[in-house]
Amino acid sequence: MNFKTLWLAGAVALVATACTQSPEWTLLYYPEGQVKPSVADSSEFITGYYETIEQCHAKGKGLIRLNGDADDSYLCGYQCEANEKSLSCKNVVTVQE
Repeated sequence: MNFKTLWLAGAVALVATACTQSPEWTLLYYPEGQVKPSVADSSEFITGYYETIEQCHAKGKGLIRLNGDADDSYLCGYQCEANEKSLSCKNVVTVQE
């Protein structure tokens, strides 16, 4: 492999990794006033993944507004991981008013 090819491959790898960022926040949306289970039992309520807490809150509030149901609620979980049927998050933030 010559230097030019090696340099090009390195540049492409650097650009590819610089442009990818994994979402840190998980939206858990509970429709129609359902009793909220513990976070560990909430994997079926995952609605999306977001890079910032602001994006997560905006989507949760938007879903409540679109559904028109004041009994809906949501949580934003930070760095959540799902194992089998269990979900664990490093931190959970409730609705922002």
